[in-house]
Amino acid sequence: MLKPRSNDPSKPTATYTEWCRAVVQAAGTDSRVNLLFDSTIEEPSELLRDKVRNAFTGDANPHYRSVFARGNPDVISAIAERYGVESQWITCTTGCSSALSIIYRAFLGAGTHVIVERPYFDLFPDLGKNCGAQISYVDRTGPTFELDVSRIVSQIRADTRLIVVTNLHNPTGAALSDASLTELAIVAERAGVTVVVDEVYADFITDGSRSGAAARLSPALVSTGSLSKVYGLFALRCGWIIAQKAARERIQAVYDRYELGVSKVTHAVAASVFDDMAPFEKHWRDILAANRPLMLEQAGILEAEELLAGPVPTFGCMYFPRLLVSHDDMAVAHFLWETERLAVAPGSYFGRPGHLRLGFGKSTAHIKDGLDRLRAGLLRYRVQQSV
Repeated sequence: MLKPRSNDPSKPTATYTEWCRAVVQAAGTDSRVNLLFDSTIEEPSELLRDKVRNAFTGDANPHYRSVFARGNPDVISAIAERYGVESQWITCTTGCSSALSIIYRAFLGAGTHVIVERPYFDLFPDLGKNCGAQISYVDRTGPTFELDVSRIVSQIRADTRLIVVTNLHNPTGAALSDASLTELAIVAERAGVTVVVDEVYADFITDGSRSGAAARLSPALVSTGSLSKVYGLFALRCGWIIAQKAARERIQAVYDRYELGVSKVTHAVAASVFDDMAPFEKHWRDILAANRPLMLEQAGILEAEELLAGPVPTFGCMYFPRLLVSHDDMAVAHFLWETERLAVAPGSYFGRPGHLRLGFGKSTAHIKDGLDRLRAGLLRYRVQQSV
């Protein structure tokens, strides 16, 4: 059983979010710390500063507009064009977490049921529990963590209101194609269930298997997204919901009551970002062009030395390998923190013990240093266990 909240990142906490806060706080006061768990692209600070300066220097910014109804109109127009949906389907939110909270409130309550994929981002079951709903889990299986629609079908009940999936999947980085989402939508339509597709990582998918927001495929699908993960623009807190008419009306009723935090300032900057996405696209592509070969190389070495196992996913900046030195991921993560000042996220926080989540979206020097510490620490851990 996980222990209650602690400010010591070397000790397990009740939730991933609490652990993450403790780790980041410790890193702020200890220059030795390496955060190898972060699944977000490093912030493009210079690009962001330029956007902020240009947005509020000189003439009035035409994007500085009211966000009261459904969000900044220019952001809404840009999202509609970018993801191939109708502008009236879009509602802007204070990041993707707020979007998910609003959707859960719109569809769930006491006596309802939600199906969540596993491994999961801990917010997904937690939001359901907070609404009084019962939670069922559908396990992603195999070394590539595939989602089997037939497993979801077997979990649908008369009181099921939501199915929640991610694309790319967090924490594994597995991708869902439009074909897979359409198959899931057909099942959901027949059962009268809404499927939430969290797409905060979806822009990483570049092979043509995704041609826009999932919500355009079916009225049963609702998309959420943000500028935080792929583009590293978490400071803007710019998120959104995309839903067709029936789902949108339910969502809007809750949004009008509870979404009070959309920032007129940061969403004006976000509109400027959407005006010219090319530099921000280049930022994440350059990072992954340097880091992915390194991650692939080191993953091969770690597997050959029987420390970790599992393929690096094709897209994105996270990796969820299986531990070979021990099934106790909490103990291994604790050891790596104590001996290497290395933060890796235990799989137990995602509902899959025996794994670690690693991130490779920061600078190449940071990732190389982290992977060197990971190998050294795992080798040391194995020796300690054999004594």
